[in-house]
Amino acid sequence: MVTTEAKRVQPRQPNCDLETVLKLELANLNCFPSFMAHHDGSWISRLSPGGSARRNNSLNFYDAQDGDEAEGRLETARARFKRLETTFQVRWTPLVPTDVDQVLNGQNYVRVDETLVLSRSIWGLGDTDVPKGYKLSEVSLDEWISKYAQTYGAKRGEPLSETVQALHDVLSRVTVELIALVLETKDSVPVAVLLGVVDGDLLGIFSVVTAEQYRRLGLAYALMCEVQRLGAERGAETAWLQVMADNHGAVALYGSMGYREAYAYHYCKDAQP
Repeated sequence: MVTTEAKRVQPRQPNCDLETVLKLELANLNCFPSFMAHHDGSWISRLSPGGSARRNNSLNFYDAQDGDEAEGRLETARARFKRLETTFQVRWTPLVPTDVDQVLNGQNYVRVDETLVLSRSIWGLGDTDVPKGYKLSEVSLDEWISKYAQTYGAKRGEPLSETVQALHDVLSRVTVELIALVLETKDSVPVAVLLGVVDGDLLGIFSVVTAEQYRRLGLAYALMCEVQRLGAERGAETAWLQVMADNHGAVALYGSMGYREAYAYHYCKDAQP
């Protein structure tokens, strides 16, 4: 697919300090582990060859001051991805060193797919109000994965698709606490799911999915209230999530729940094949 000018993005300043950005970035690292990782100072190449998640197949940065020998280190990272037959992408956050940014600009990397990291206090969203005719449950990861697939239209009992199996493999490596929630009809048909990850005082919220015919019934809101309640019970104080900037409906929904932008990130794709 050709990237149009309209889809390209530019770096921008965060709405929080870099210490908060780092804390959220480390939580992101813990919540969604890659299959392999290479450390070069504070630069981490996250690699999951064959996996579809870009954050697990990208070069990431965790110290805005670690920009020495940027061009050579970028070339070494690019070669590493090439050896593993994985597309080289830089995940740009406010922690990218200025020297790295200059190389990216000088080599005409294409900046695409802006994503917002939103956060709010875990307290005060509201009580969990499950709509009549539905039941909400916390389940095991294996059960959640099966019902996640069904929410997307898979039939009960059929083998997981390659993409869903890859998600299961990633989540099975998470070393912090998972909160796997499912909303079902009274006939036990899963229609909405959500995954929470508690890492210290942070609750990360992922995979908020509602089957198309069950949207606008308050199911996602009920899941959000419940995961924040359970996260608070487990010691979390701040809830955070990420959403594509051009998903205006989701941005508005989370905004109505009190989530505000902490910072934005995007991907830098090598202009050369």
